[in-house]
Amino acid sequence: MSTQRVDKAWQQKGLKEYSTEALLGTLGHYGLPVGEEDFRKLAETSFPLGIAQEWRPKWKGTGPFKDFVVAAAVELWRRWLPDRVAPMELADALMGLMNACALLLNGKQDAPVGEALEKMNGLRSRMPLDERGAPQERFMREALAPFTEKQAEVFDSLAEALASSGHTAHAESFADIEEFLLPDRKGISRAMVRAARGELDGATDDLVKLTEDTSRSPIARLLAVDGLIHVKAHGRAAAAARTLLDAAEQGGDLHLALDLVPRLEHIYKAQNDRESLLDLMRISARLEEAHDKIHPGHRRHRHG
Repeated sequence: MSTQRVDKAWQQKGLKEYSTEALLGTLGHYGLPVGEEDFRKLAETSFPLGIAQEWRPKWKGTGPFKDFVVAAAVELWRRWLPDRVAPMELADALMGLMNACALLLNGKQDAPVGEALEKMNGLRSRMPLDERGAPQERFMREALAPFTEKQAEVFDSLAEALASSGHTAHAESFADIEEFLLPDRKGISRAMVRAARGELDGATDDLVKLTEDTSRSPIARLLAVDGLIHVKAHGRAAAAARTLLDAAEQGGDLHLALDLVPRLEHIYKAQNDRESLLDLMRISARLEEAHDKIHPGHRRHRHG
C-alpha cells in the first residue's frame, strides 16, 4: 500500500496536483484500500457520488478529511476514465453557461456565451444516454445535485430571459440544451422562447398541442399546462387542464388529476370564474375520496 498521502491543504488546493499514489494512500489510511480495478468495477454501475456513497460506511476520515472520499472519487474518475463524462463535469459546464448568460443579461456584450455553449455541446455528445436517447436518470440526478433551488429557478427562466432581451440565437440554443437535459420539457422551453419573442399565439398553439399529445408522459403534459398559465393564456389553459383532468380521472390516474386541481384553481381565480371554482371544489372532494380509498392515510384522514 502507498505510503504517500494527501496533506490537509487539499481542501484549498484541490486534488489535481497530488499523485494518484497519494490519493490511494490517503484512502487506504482512512480505511479504504482501493485499486484501479475495484474502481472501474464500481464505475460500471455508479458515478462518482454513487461510488463515494458506497465507500462511506467504511470511511474513517474526520476533520479536513471528512469529505475527502467524495473529492477522491471525482478525481480518480477524471484520471482513470478520462473518456467518460462525469456528472460533476456537466454541472461545472452548466454553471459556466448560466454565469455567461447572466453576464450577457447584465449588459456585458462580450460575455463568453458562445464558448460556454460550445463546451456544453461537446459534453452533450459524450454523455451516457438511455434507450430513448435521453441522458441517463442517475447521471442527471448526480449532475444536478449541487444546484440550489435558487439556481434551479434561474436555469428555468434563462431561455425566456435571453429571448426577452433580444438574444434570440442564444435563447434557442439554451432552450435546446434544457430540453435535451430534461426531456419532459421537450417543446415547452422552445414555446416559452417563442412567447418571449412576441409570438404569443404560435407559442400558445404549440403548448395546447403538447397538452393533447397522449404519447407524452403525464408530467410533460402537466408542464405544458404550466406553460399556458405562465403566458397567461388562461382560457386555453382552463380548457386544456379540464380535458386532461377528465381523462386522468377516467383513466384512474388520480395523482395527475389531483395535481391539476391547484392549477385550475389558479386559472379560475385569475378569470374570476366562481361557478367553475365551485364545480372544481366538488371534483376535488371526489378525487380526494377516491385517492383515500386506494391509499388510506396517504394524503388525509390520518386517523381514520
